[in-house]
Amino acid sequence: MKGAPSISSLRSTLLNSSSTNPLDARFRALFTLKGLACSSSISTSDKSSILEAIGAAFSDDSALLKHEVAYVLGQIQDEQAIAVLISVLQQQEEHAMVRHEAAEALGAIGHPKALPVLRTYLQDGDVSVRETCDLAIRKIEWDQSVEGREDAKKRAKEGKTASFAPIDPAPALSSSQSLSATISASRAVLTDSQAQLFQRYRAMFALRDAVHASRKEADEKGLSREERATHEELAKKAILALADGLEDQSALFRHEICFVFGELAHPASVPSMLRVLSDTSEHEMVRHEAAEALGAVAEDASEEGEGGDDEEEGEAAAAAGKCLKSVLGELRRWAEDEEAPRVVRESCVVALDELKYNNDPTQFQRVEA
Repeated sequence: MKGAPSISSLRSTLLNSSSTNPLDARFRALFTLKGLACSSSISTSDKSSILEAIGAAFSDDSALLKHEVAYVLGQIQDEQAIAVLISVLQQQEEHAMVRHEAAEALGAIGHPKALPVLRTYLQDGDVSVRETCDLAIRKIEWDQSVEGREDAKKRAKEGKTASFAPIDPAPALSSSQSLSATISASRAVLTDSQAQLFQRYRAMFALRDAVHASRKEADEKGLSREERATHEELAKKAILALADGLEDQSALFRHEICFVFGELAHPASVPSMLRVLSDTSEHEMVRHEAAEALGAVAEDASEEGEGGDDEEEGEAAAAAGKCLKSVLGELRRWAEDEEAPRVVRESCVVALDELKYNNDPTQFQRVEA
């Protein structure tokens, strides 16, 4: 595409750790490389160059960036990345958050050859690594099973595989029930501490899907205000069900709920995310995801805060403005707190910088195909 940055320039931006190259710019370079790698028109040699460029970023000293690098490699789903991800997982001195993401990425790629290494780390000294390896193993086994393949075909037929960009650590639970019943049943599994973690993750993503479905129905044209409110209430019900999972003992589980909240960017999740971010006793991995989720909510709120011509749109704009103010205040607070863990500070800085960048019209340029 004309005007698109080259792989070499994106690589340079990603790997440039100087103070003149802010972390959010490196994140944008990373996700631009991901977009190029996932393009149907990318050549084999260019894709290899992209994977090498992304993998080279594991030499950085920012755990947040390396965590994101591992995530992106998993989302690209190319077997060429397996070797570097295994290498990261094997590095006991590496930040646990990065090792966990490397294991999750191996599950996202889904190749059985990663299973022996993943099984080795089921006894790892860090609980989040152990739990992630267990999830990755079950994800790969699910993908290879008859049930998993049939489920994938069913979702593809229903168009569900194209609804959400991320490759999830577990497939959402399927349900033929009403949305309200699905939410209640999924919440029961989500909050069952005796249930298998893989199944609880599946319930988590079923609740996420329920929020998407409810909001989609609420956006249908021709609905009365009462009908729209009913659908919106179902979405909120699912959000609050997800928030119940933040009481779980597993930091990994709590962190994934925060990640889902970031995907949804629903204002009903804000009180929960603010509590997580401000809890200095909370695991830094969870607080980091809460910060990123709040950044996503702030981005949506800044768009909705422009207001509208009718009373309903005006009320929504006022609520969005209030939400944006509270979120920005907390993100700034923790971005500037030198006593906060580095990964928490950096997550807040990146969220704020991305919001500023995305609201600057001079940053958006027309790209011609």
